[in-house]
Amino acid sequence: MKTILTTIATLICLTSAIAGQRFDAAAWRNVQTYDVPTLLKQEASLVGKIVAVRFHYRSEKLRHLASSWYEASIWQHDPKAKSGYSALRVMVAKKDVPDFKTIPSDFNSTADVTVYGRIEKDPDNNLTNLRLLGRKVTTDAAGNATVAW
Repeated sequence: MKTILTTIATLICLTSAIAGQRFDAAAWRNVQTYDVPTLLKQEASLVGKIVAVRFHYRSEKLRHLASSWYEASIWQHDPKAKSGYSALRVMVAKKDVPDFKTIPSDFNSTADVTVYGRIEKDPDNNLTNLRLLGRKVTTDAAGNATVAW
């Protein structure tokens, strides 16, 4: 009996982990969409907020920072930027790296890609980053949203 209950509890935990991040309707209504240049100007005032970000491509390289986190960047063509591009630092959970790699890394890409994430401040190096939560959103009849890859 104990084994069965343990197995059921484990399956429930795994299902919720795979299912994605869930937000209630009130919180989801406040999620705003930004392009990369706009978010870069406002990110310090958005720490702790969930946002949607439109961009064109991701960096090819991912840097392994901690046992379960990778650092990368997302890029958008920006004629106002000196280099012609704007980049945003993102953190990707180890389990999400294969899904993140499905995003185009070709700098010639002009198709809009949208990701959802939480703006966070790294206290060790005083940098702001976007902790990615996923690309796909499903909402239920009550307006609650689930973000997943």
